[in-house]
Amino acid sequence: MRIGLNLSPPPSARDRIALAWAIPATLAGLALLVVLSRATLKEYREYRGINTQLNEVQVRVADLQYQEQAIRRKLDDPAYRDLLHRAGFVNDLIERREFSLSTITARLAGLLPEDAHLTGLAVTSPKKPGDTYNVRMGIAARNEDAIETFLNDLEDAPDFKDVAIINQGFQEENSQQDLVNVMCSAHYLPGVNINAEKPSEEEPAPNRKSHH
Repeated sequence: MRIGLNLSPPPSARDRIALAWAIPATLAGLALLVVLSRATLKEYREYRGINTQLNEVQVRVADLQYQEQAIRRKLDDPAYRDLLHRAGFVNDLIERREFSLSTITARLAGLLPEDAHLTGLAVTSPKKPGDTYNVRMGIAARNEDAIETFLNDLEDAPDFKDVAIINQGFQEENSQQDLVNVMCSAHYLPGVNINAEKPSEEEPAPNRKSHH
């Protein structure tokens, strides 16, 4: 005859409840672990993508720096600097609507009074971009009032500045009338808006009419 003895205490109510919730808690933990694993994998893939883009940007930056250095080396070459200087001068002429001798001649003719006319014109091109054209002109008139009116209008013109008289004299035209001759200079700015210029406010003198 064999007799078995169970010496372990009987499970309490708390143990029975813990045992009942052990399996659901384990399943919930496994589910949470799967979700966290997927989120971590997604973040890792995003990190890899961002890292790849960063590498591409760094390569692009290095390429641009190399191109910049190459351009700087070319600009340091005297031949390229001269070409750049010429290109800048040409662009400046284009912006100033391409200066021409006929344009400035017509412009001066429009400022001359009836009793005055051009006797000579010389234009010196600017030595560097940004400089103005130096204009030397000879003016002949029947009286000094016409010369003064022309010089005043030339000074008020927005496309001329630094007007100066170089010399002045008289030339005998005939036995009855002498001409006043003036050589003057000014700086010319092509392309400047001339609509803002103010006409001379002097009253026209009676002797400014042409003599026949």
